[in-house]
Amino acid sequence: MKDFFDLTDRVAVVTGAARGLGKVYAEAYAQYGASLVLLDRERHGLEEVASEISATGVTCAWYAADITNERDIEKAFADAVNRFGRIDILMNNAGTSRVNVAPEEMDIGKWKFVLDVNVTGSYICAQAAGRQMIKQKRGKIINISSISGFIINKGVHGGSYDVSKQAIVGMTRALATEWARYNITVNAIAPGYFLTVPNKDFFDADPEFYKTVLDMIPMGRIGDPTELAGAAVFLASDASDYMTGSVMVIDGGYTVW
Repeated sequence: MKDFFDLTDRVAVVTGAARGLGKVYAEAYAQYGASLVLLDRERHGLEEVASEISATGVTCAWYAADITNERDIEKAFADAVNRFGRIDILMNNAGTSRVNVAPEEMDIGKWKFVLDVNVTGSYICAQAAGRQMIKQKRGKIINISSISGFIINKGVHGGSYDVSKQAIVGMTRALATEWARYNITVNAIAPGYFLTVPNKDFFDADPEFYKTVLDMIPMGRIGDPTELAGAAVFLASDASDYMTGSVMVIDGGYTVW
């Protein structure tokens, strides 16, 4: 069975790889044998992650790129193909966090920014990867939604973030149907609350909100980011070859209630 999860000779692009969950996904793919192409706007953090992965003997390239900039992404993907000859996996992770403001007070510029990054940026990356994968007649695309793609989270204001993550679910299903004939699978992960920097900031600023979240999770704890690594590898590997258009909810049971 372990051969199903082997990513040796695969090339994986991970966006938002300079820190947080992007780093977790990149390290997981490296551990299972993939060569890495890391993308992020944060050049310094990107260099550090790439250096750490390269030190383990894994081939790792990186490109400072803004996912909302088509030219940045086209160049990064073209350079990656020129270097590695192919792109087998896209972990479409980059995004921006919630603007926790009541809808009637939301600045339209901030609304548009969240949608532009989370939806349009993810689409630009999927499109660039899809074009190459169609040529190869094979590929794996993993988008990042959220439990907010299915619910409105208790204790915070609903708005652009929730809309963007629900759009990712729709995009995942749309691309899955379009590209299935090319042997490209498109799936998504919908995390619940994990100890990422934005969530830690939310919890530190509002202890009552932290208690509200814990009360909503049957498992009674916040997730560790490394607990998403297994799903990321599964969806990138041969083990998920007959799975497309699906969303894996990983939330400690939050959405079961």
